[in-house]
Parts: sequence; C-alpha cells; structure tokens
Amino acid sequence: MTLAVDANGSSSSNSNNERDIINLGGTGDDSTTRPEKLHQLPCSVDYDGPAKTSTYFLPEKQPDLTYSASFRGRQLCGRKVTLPDSYIGHVVVESTACNHGLPDVAFESDLPPSSPTANAQRELRSVAQFEDLTVWDHDQMPLLEDDEFLCALQWIEVAGCIHADCSSNPIATMDK
Repeated sequence: MTLAVDANGSSSSNSNNERDIINLGGTGDDSTTRPEKLHQLPCSVDYDGPAKTSTYFLPEKQPDLTYSASFRGRQLCGRKVTLPDSYIGHVVVESTACNHGLPDVAFESDLPPSSPTANAQRELRSVAQFEDLTVWDHDQMPLLEDDEFLCALQWIEVAGCIHADCSSNPIATMDK
C-alpha cells in the first residue's frame, strides 16, 4: 500500500487498483472547526446522527485532574490527552456520495467475496481538528499499556527518538 499527500493537504492511498482519498482541507470553505470537547468512549453505539450529549453525558472533573462520568449506567473514568507538538488530529467523515453501495465494514477483509472492491473509491473528509481529547475506560483510568490509542501516541515519541539526528550527540561521536 502506498500513501501520498499532495500540496493541498489531500492524501491518497493506493493498493491493488483501489483508491482511498483523505481530504484534510475540509470542504474548501474553511468550515473545518475545532470541537469544543472530544471524547473517545470504550463502546460502540449503533446510531449515526444528532444526540443530546450535553444533557445525558456529563463528565465531572476530579481533584486529581481526571474525569468521571457514566454512560448508559456504566461508570467511566477518563483523562485528557494532548497530542504531541506539531501534530493535529482530524475528525473525518466518509462522503456518502462516494460509498458506491459498499457495506459499512471496518476492514476490507470483512467484505463479502462478491463485493465490488476492484476500482472502488472511498473519500474521507475532515470536518474538525483537535489538539486534545478525553480518553475513557470502564471503571478504571485508561492505562498506557492497555489502551491502543495511548500506546500509539507513545510510539510517536519513540519514532522521533529513533529518527533524530545523532550527529551532535557527544556519545555518538566519541572515539572507541
């Protein structure tokens, strides 16, 4: 699979005659916004549309700067996570006009064998940007070693260290 990013902030991914387009430029009318609050919940809701979240989801800030809330009767514990410097998160939606009648599945391997995946095109459009979000877990604080999202953020820092310029490091330039 290849991933290319063009000067307009769009990127495309090509693999086996398939094309995915990720448009990070929004709709072209500067409508990409920053959400007031962004939450990653440890659940799946089989609903896509408006909801009165400000009425039913009421996080409370705790003295130790963590958060607590309940969702559908389950206790949740959360912590605010800031993305690394020079990174911006994007909330993306799939353009419905480009769905081409494909089933809504998370992975291409989940598609039925008869699905028209050859030359299929998906388009994702950025509708909002974020620099921080609240990550939630059931009954306990999200732990770095257990939460996939938190682990991924840690790898950004590790990758930066691995690829950093070591030429100014005195240990790297010492004679052996």
